[in-house]
Amino acid sequence: MELRHLRYFVAVAEELHFGRAARRVNMAQPPLSQQIRVFEGELGVKLFHRTSRRVELTGEGRAFLSHARIVLAQAERAIQAVQAAARGDTGRLCVGFVTSAMYAQVPAIIREFHRRHPRAELGCFEMRLPRQIEALRQREIDVGFVRVPIQEPGIASAQISKDPLVLVLPIEHPRAAARRTRLADFSKETFITVSRAGAPAFHDVLMDACRGAGFVPRIEHEVGEVQTVLGLVAAGLGVALVPASLRHMARPGAVYLDLDPRTGEVPLEMIWRRESPQPLVDSFVAAARTVTGAAIG
Repeated sequence: MELRHLRYFVAVAEELHFGRAARRVNMAQPPLSQQIRVFEGELGVKLFHRTSRRVELTGEGRAFLSHARIVLAQAERAIQAVQAAARGDTGRLCVGFVTSAMYAQVPAIIREFHRRHPRAELGCFEMRLPRQIEALRQREIDVGFVRVPIQEPGIASAQISKDPLVLVLPIEHPRAAARRTRLADFSKETFITVSRAGAPAFHDVLMDACRGAGFVPRIEHEVGEVQTVLGLVAAGLGVALVPASLRHMARPGAVYLDLDPRTGEVPLEMIWRRESPQPLVDSFVAAARTVTGAAIG
């Protein structure tokens, strides 16, 4: 059974006139009549009573008509669905991210993508850098956000922002009321940071910033997540350097101070597979370009 035969049948059944039905399906009347006979032969039933004056559906034809309409409607929906997926309007996009990326521009990018493609399904997964690379290669995610430039075969990378470092102090710290401070003034403090194993690029930026200020930080607490860093600072166990975008994460008991001079920069990189076509990924990249103004290719 072919869809064209169903279309021919429905046209004749609704028009009850071979001439009008032929015009409706853009073909001549004799070939249409021949195709209907071929279709009846395949089914083994007569679908129409034909006389010189009129065309009528048989009982079998009336029973078949509703089902034929359903099949054609489903086929049309399938065509629309695949065309929408090809345009990037529908489908599923999976995004991986390191924790600190969600305090930067990533939520705004996701919001812009969803505004453009409200019918697309989004999956968001928190994962560290090595896991993101593996997940991209295994097609578990389509886009990732990391804090270090990536140079991997088959993976595209674009920097979408740079965060300067800010200092986080317990609210009872003597310098907590200041708006700006020098990093060198904290050379004797206890520092709290994310472990290098968990965030190597960020850890290196922190160490370089402190060395540039003339000291090596005394680190007594290395933890797995940046939220834990902020929690320990709020508990009064030390101070911390974090990307400035974390200001969006208000933490009772902790205050953020700008550094003077501005010190350290933590990049935010977007990564995705180099392949085509991938309309949803292309749409997400376009949304990131709009939100950040970055030259993302």
